[in-house]
Amino acid sequence: MSFRAGVRAVLVYSQVGGGHLSAARALAAELEASGGVSVRLVDAYAECGRFPLPYFPAVYARLARRHPRLWAAIYYGAETRMAPRHILSPFLRHGFARLMAEEKPHLVVSVLPVVNGLLADAARTVGARTEVVLTDWHAVHRLWVDDGIQQYTVATESARLECIGYGAPPELVDVVGIPVRRDFAVAVDRVAVRQQRLTELGLDPARFTILAMAGAEGSPRALANLSGLARLDLDAQLVVICGRNEQLRRRVEALPGRMPRRAVGFVEHVADLMRSADILVTKAGGLTLAEAFCCGVPLVVDDALPGQEAGNLAYVLDAGAAEFGQTPAALARIIPDLMRHPDKRTALVAGGGRLARPAAAREIAANLLRRLDASGA
Repeated sequence: MSFRAGVRAVLVYSQVGGGHLSAARALAAELEASGGVSVRLVDAYAECGRFPLPYFPAVYARLARRHPRLWAAIYYGAETRMAPRHILSPFLRHGFARLMAEEKPHLVVSVLPVVNGLLADAARTVGARTEVVLTDWHAVHRLWVDDGIQQYTVATESARLECIGYGAPPELVDVVGIPVRRDFAVAVDRVAVRQQRLTELGLDPARFTILAMAGAEGSPRALANLSGLARLDLDAQLVVICGRNEQLRRRVEALPGRMPRRAVGFVEHVADLMRSADILVTKAGGLTLAEAFCCGVPLVVDDALPGQEAGNLAYVLDAGAAEFGQTPAALARIIPDLMRHPDKRTALVAGGGRLARPAAAREIAANLLRRLDASGA
């Protein structure tokens, strides 16, 4: 029997946005596919936090949706004023200790900032190895880095240098990519997928298709941009993914406009919809960008939350992997221009292709297990 048989892994995330869960799911699938590894996904705040921490994801969503400037003040203020061990310890220490006692993991992997020092403290009590996988491209927050972490995996050299600047030992920072699920990473018959998915929605597979991802938060800016898109007088059709926000889905369906459109809720086949689109309009979430680049869809970013998403946006714009239109007027200029110039869409896909790391989840999982083997944990 190999050492790897019977390995227990805990993957820690939170539903603060959708990207952390997506990354955790991608890594869990690859760890389980390696054979002999059992994985538990744990929402740090909801499952381990004491009041008021379980409410933080909902508070974050409201801040992101309605008060982005306040969120920016909190985000940047935490760069210099927050000591997570002291502030969060009364609310998380016992929950993390209980988790370790229940699971007795060999490996603990976090895809979440802020909590990692406390998580490493708890993991050490059962002899578990603790690693962190970052989900931002650039300008990462210092609260990803803390004492006790045995390895960091980042998306870019830029992120690596920032982690080192925050105190991570250079030899403990590995550049691989952002982990995406296998359905974003595999090659498919794009024509057949487009035919199937657009037909299912009652749309014309032969018509130019714009896919928009509103984000579960459904910010006023996102809704204004969607309203502007729907009113464009273009020979195109619009598909909008609204996630689990049913109220947002109904509002999008009710928008006045010229283009045929469909608003859908939570869907598992997001990768198919990306590959079915001629243009994707979305905000600058780290995971969404990584998924889009793997799917080879021309990308237009229409929003970026101050903080982590602003860094992501700067990075992909510099790489020529996206265009940026933050207002209905900007989108009304960019979208028709991309429709008229397929060469510009091709250039965006090429820029995204240079950043795409479709095998990142598999490589990260292999590295996690290789280092676990080497540590003898």
